[in-house]
Amino acid sequence: MGSIISSYCLSSSNDNLISSSLISSQLVHRHTLSTCYDAIFDISLSSKLNSILISDDGKLRLFNIDLENGCQLIEKTILSTKLLTHEQVQDIQWSTKLDRFLILTSKRLTTFDNENNLIDLNLVLEKGSPPFWRMACWSSHLILNLGLGTSIRYYRLVSLTSLPLITSLTRSSLGYTNSDLLSSLALSPQLILAINVELNNNRHVLDLFSINDTSKFHRLKRIDSNEPCSLDIITSLRNCTWLCKSHWPSDDCLCIIESNGQVNKVKLQEENGYILNLRLLADRSHLIIIRTPNKLPKEIDVTELNRIEQAEEQSIHRPREKIIGKLPGNLLLEIYKIPSTLK
Repeated sequence: MGSIISSYCLSSSNDNLISSSLISSQLVHRHTLSTCYDAIFDISLSSKLNSILISDDGKLRLFNIDLENGCQLIEKTILSTKLLTHEQVQDIQWSTKLDRFLILTSKRLTTFDNENNLIDLNLVLEKGSPPFWRMACWSSHLILNLGLGTSIRYYRLVSLTSLPLITSLTRSSLGYTNSDLLSSLALSPQLILAINVELNNNRHVLDLFSINDTSKFHRLKRIDSNEPCSLDIITSLRNCTWLCKSHWPSDDCLCIIESNGQVNKVKLQEENGYILNLRLLADRSHLIIIRTPNKLPKEIDVTELNRIEQAEEQSIHRPREKIIGKLPGNLLLEIYKIPSTLK
């Protein structure tokens, strides 16, 4: 399998420097978000300006990163109210083709312009169709995941008004059973699609597909880390290397999957909390992480949930207690400076 993947990638003698570069990253800025449970975001890949668009407690917030001033965040959001009051943001991706952010809700695909306006793309969710779940985008290539893998659709992103469907695939046509769940996606510049899959035995794996043949995705490799914590794909680095994180709330870690399938752990200097999402700036100079401020004191067994709820109700009538298993504090957005060897 490794030789198959290698035929789609260019080898690089510098790949072994990526891990050491990330380990040496220095925390330069920390920002507290409004939400305490989830934050979907992406960063711009524009050479003109480094921007972050975040769904923070359901509200879209646009920031510019001032790299010359300690990576301070300058908020550019104009509206203070939620733009999507009846829809949940499922995913946010930067489109190099349109030079703007794409926002996927359960019902539609839209863009976010510089004036904070939502502009719908010419894509309609058919009646009776499963809801949109996640997406992956690179250049003019757009992959949409509907209903946790019920349908995987490949579109050519030509313009705001032109979005032709190239092919539509089902779970079975990709080699899965109807009980397998396909969650998040990532697409590399080599047009290799990485999919996080939860198999029907609750095991999490990463599957890599080549989408060069638009009529049928070709599976290249399945990656199973055999670690206590299963992995979720985050982003493509280069030369078919992938940056991954542990499947929350397992033992938190970052890993790099090399082009030969080898999994190498990466330990950042800041190790508090659980990593929920992560992105690299276009020039690979900085790493952006959204994490919980602290880890859970211990894993919570299902049988303990009733006890926790009862304890919360009782604590209303007495001084507040710290409840084991609750995530303390709002989420943190952190910016790390990466040594030049990763560029």
